[in-house]
Amino acid sequence: MMKIAITGGSGFLGKYVVENIKKEKNIPIILSTKKRDNLENDCESRITDYSKKDLIEKLFDIDAVVHLAAKRGSQGKISEFHDNEILTQNLYDACFERKIANIVYASTISVYSDEKSLAWTEKQLPAPELMYGVSKLANEYIGNIYSKKKGLAIKNLRLAHLYGFNEKNNYMINLFLRQAFHRKQLVINAKSVAKREFLYAKDAAKAVVCALKQNSTSGTFNIGSGEALTNYEVADTINTVFGNTGNLLVKDPNADEGIHSSFMDNSMAERVLKFSPDYTFSAALSEIHSLMRRLDDVPLWH
Repeated sequence: MMKIAITGGSGFLGKYVVENIKKEKNIPIILSTKKRDNLENDCESRITDYSKKDLIEKLFDIDAVVHLAAKRGSQGKISEFHDNEILTQNLYDACFERKIANIVYASTISVYSDEKSLAWTEKQLPAPELMYGVSKLANEYIGNIYSKKKGLAIKNLRLAHLYGFNEKNNYMINLFLRQAFHRKQLVINAKSVAKREFLYAKDAAKAVVCALKQNSTSGTFNIGSGEALTNYEVADTINTVFGNTGNLLVKDPNADEGIHSSFMDNSMAERVLKFSPDYTFSAALSEIHSLMRRLDDVPLWH
């Protein structure tokens, strides 16, 4: 039985990770800057300011670490993300001091962008288009340095575009889920050509646990579903699963949709981490629909 500290453990993905760690009969410990009721996630929570000194204190009995915490800025200024890089180095320094080598870091598919080389492999030269991706890539490199020079076993997981149950924002999938639930028309603004890879948060959490089991492994791994869908296919599948069939409008089929295809080759994670997704997009939607029906209120907008 391991004690596993999770930065960002009370966030969207963090809640799934906490549940998976408990299913494996390990003990999750949430690290947070805010005081949290231990009953909220049914596990211990420790307040930290994420300084090196404080982290060394808080990690006194920890066997492994999952690093999910990150600020998301407006994407325009790299300065908005520097705290993430400082936090990451402080965390890895503290892990080194505490002799905690087994670490999993949540990176992103957004470190890639070259459509000419799809499906992206880990050997593909990263080329992020947003400052968020630049910062995530910087944290990967920090981890690689600590793995090579300090003997840590840091696994960088490049997660495909995440979705899940009851995520409180108005990103496309989350908005479409709520609209379809209320039998509203789903609207796509432009033609639908680009195919993107989406990953159910439950499968992302499974990948984290698979990576933790490879305690001496380090490196970078693509984590995806193996499915790449256009926006139209996303909307149409949501409508089909939610019983809102045909209630879909493409405003201007000739307009440029303004996004590019993004999907990965996930074979290395399958081979090295023993990870494969449990859910197809349709199966995940069916589960989400079932969970939404149990909610007292499903607002259209968040």
